[in-house]
Amino acid sequence: MKFSIFFLADWKRGWYSVLWKMEENWKNITGGIRMVSNRLLQDCLEDFHNIMRLNMALYDRNCTCVAGEEEKAPELDIFHTFCDSAADMQALGTRYLFKVGAQEPTYILSVSGDSKDIYPMGQLAVKQLERILEMGYSREDRNQFIHNLLLDNLLPVDIVSYAKQMHIGPEFRWAVLLVEGTGCEAFDIQNILKNALLGRTSDFIAPMEENCVVVVRRLEEQEGEKEMEELAHELTDAVSVETRCRIRTSCGTIALSLKEVSRSYKEAKMALEVAAIFYKEKNVITYEELGIGRLIYQLPIPLCEMFLKEVFGDYNPSSLDEEILTTVYQFMENDLNLSETSRQLFVHRNTLVYRLEKLQKTIGLDIRKFEDAMIFKIAMMVSDYMKYLRERQL
Repeated sequence: MKFSIFFLADWKRGWYSVLWKMEENWKNITGGIRMVSNRLLQDCLEDFHNIMRLNMALYDRNCTCVAGEEEKAPELDIFHTFCDSAADMQALGTRYLFKVGAQEPTYILSVSGDSKDIYPMGQLAVKQLERILEMGYSREDRNQFIHNLLLDNLLPVDIVSYAKQMHIGPEFRWAVLLVEGTGCEAFDIQNILKNALLGRTSDFIAPMEENCVVVVRRLEEQEGEKEMEELAHELTDAVSVETRCRIRTSCGTIALSLKEVSRSYKEAKMALEVAAIFYKEKNVITYEELGIGRLIYQLPIPLCEMFLKEVFGDYNPSSLDEEILTTVYQFMENDLNLSETSRQLFVHRNTLVYRLEKLQKTIGLDIRKFEDAMIFKIAMMVSDYMKYLRERQL
């Protein structure tokens, strides 16, 4: 720090020029989104050279020059030995090698020249480069990284590399929630969620579709599936109150590492779709409680058509009237208890029996028998799934 203050004072005008050019380069290269590019590093090393009158070159860990003026690359064995060592600097005659990277060395800076102050100048250049790297991996880049992670656009080796550069530890667990609104836009949902999760800087909140927003949450040690379901209810209530729209939230299973985040996202997405088909009354659904709906959702279409043909023959289950369906579903909810069902529906027991016998004559299933009741329930769920697929194709 002592050297940095001295040289900043000595070259005050020059360093301000460097920092100003850094900001301009970010705007010109990325359109306002900060990213660390080789062109940016090249421009900065040229400014360092003009100010310090030293030769500088920046190498990646494979000893490939990515920026600066390369006079002669270091010998590979010396270079790799230095990379693997605990030392931050190594002197090779009039050349100095410096590691660049706050936690994990990302680059190796080679500095050479005749100046007696080459060591402190090299240190100062390293500090400025590390600042560039830290600023470059801004929140926008972190968000882009998570977005690509969700969509499986990254190789496993890239996930580890980017996570290190952005200081995202491998020990964290993650949860993925999807918040979907009917009749409202993702932008409005996103703003409400950001206010609801204010202070949680580690959370990633971004729109994935026109009416759907994803929340990727880094879990604390005490947080688990139960806490995430409670959070899903809280977020659903908060967004529905603000937008006055129907809001549904789904949760994937907990990801034990960054590599599993995309899997959790797919689970949350599936949970939303399965709930839209089979559990329309639920506002919060978790992947682990999808039950038989998850099995039907993954069945091949020909198998579904074969099963419906086997159960209903040529009869179209969509032709069943609402009264019959309401009666049957209530009867099943009451564990095939005639007395309790007739009481809840406010109908005479004989009327209930008449409706069930009418259904038996229509489709050949006696719902009063457990096996037939289960076949009917599964068949109606398969029918709902096929109807959903047909509507989606329109």
